[in-house]
Amino acid sequence: MNKTNFKYWQGYIGILIFVIFNTIAMLLYPGGTILDSNSEGYLFFYNYFSNLGEWIARNGEINTVSAYLFNSSLIIFAISYFSFFISFIKLELKAIKSKSLNAVLVLSIIISLLSFVFIAVFSAEGGSIFFHMFFVKLAFRSLFIHSVAQTYVVFKIPEFDKFLSFASLGFTTILLLFLIIMDFGPSPHASQNSLLIQVTSQKVMVASIMIYFFFQIRTALRVS
Repeated sequence: MNKTNFKYWQGYIGILIFVIFNTIAMLLYPGGTILDSNSEGYLFFYNYFSNLGEWIARNGEINTVSAYLFNSSLIIFAISYFSFFISFIKLELKAIKSKSLNAVLVLSIIISLLSFVFIAVFSAEGGSIFFHMFFVKLAFRSLFIHSVAQTYVVFKIPEFDKFLSFASLGFTTILLLFLIIMDFGPSPHASQNSLLIQVTSQKVMVASIMIYFFFQIRTALRVS
């Protein structure tokens, strides 16, 4: 990889760190879900990502290492994506002259990334749960606004391949479905099946963010 394109390909490092840190955090998580404090270890389809960031696991045991890994991964990924986006938007500015559209792109992603950082600051436990949920909702709602604007821009730029255009559209659709499930789906506290639906939708959403970011990096490296 060209060292001068580090501003783009460092994003691969951000993705890799997020995956590695969270994999280790899952392996070290003591146990417990929001419905079953007696479960052992991290249950992929019943434990939220945010459970990893709680300093006390749901089974009452200390969760310091997993919490540090999860919270650090969020902050590192947010910094990585923001560093990427500063350069990526310059590619878009060459083709899109709308100041209002550019403002929407920049402000929405800044709000989203800062919210993800605050998700790490306010864990989903005790007195911080209100702020945690506030920033979770703010992060994904502002990301949706950004994604809609981003999809429009990508379709307008001929230098960007069609694959990225449809990847943007697909990502926006998945994000919309996730918001619908999060806001109007069954309460995760209602039953194990309800928890399964909510946790699975979150896992799909996070995986989609990683995959979409990967293809954004690939496109940026190709056209830069």
